[in-house]
Order: sequence, then C-alpha cells, then structure tokens
Amino acid sequence: MSRLTSLLIAAAALSVAANIADAAPRKRAGSAAPAQEESALVGLHDLRREGGKVCMSDHTHNGSSAGQPTKKAAEVAAMNAWASFTALEYGGAWGNPALAGSRQMSCNGTPGAYNCDFVARPCRR
Repeated sequence: MSRLTSLLIAAAALSVAANIADAAPRKRAGSAAPAQEESALVGLHDLRREGGKVCMSDHTHNGSSAGQPTKKAAEVAAMNAWASFTALEYGGAWGNPALAGSRQMSCNGTPGAYNCDFVARPCRR
C-alpha cells in the first residue's frame, strides 16, 4: 500500500471519527459516560487478535465511490462509505478504516470521473 493511500486512510478515519463523535449521545453533568455500543451482529463472525486489535478473521466489507473529481476524492469517499456502513452494522468502534485489516483500494476513471472500491476486514481496539 502506498504512503499516499495510508495517509488517505488516516484522513478518512479522522473524518469518520469526527462524524461518529458528533452523532454520539452527549454526557450530561453528573451522569456516567455512555458505553460504547456494539451490535450483536459482531457475534456472527470469527474474531482474532492482530497486534493490539481484534479483527474479523473471515469477513470483509466494501465501500465504493463513483464520479469523483479526483482520485484522492474517490479514495476518501470509498473509505467513508466503508466506514459508515461498517459502523452502522457493528458499532462505531468497528468503523475505523485505519484499523481495518487486509485493506485493498482499487480505482479507475479519468479526471472528473474517478471511481474507487475499498475492501477491508473490520477491526477495533
């Protein structure tokens, strides 16, 4: 994976984290912090430890983009699509493309009409 792709994944992860944080319930004064919610759907998949992460060992998600003006925009849009769906299905902790395993990005197109597909296994800390 190229350095640019790694940087794009990190940028998309920050964008997704900010969106997830904005959507999270706010803590009221004197109340306990809300617990990180995890979907019961996680239990449908085999999990394994990979370094400091827990990853789905046999399951990938796909995020796609189409018609983007630049390749960079198409890559970010594909990672954001992956992250949004993954976080919706399994919980916010699973929707970070920077933590994902077996990441693959493929793109095609011409200036003004780039399309990308991002495929990865969901992981969380």
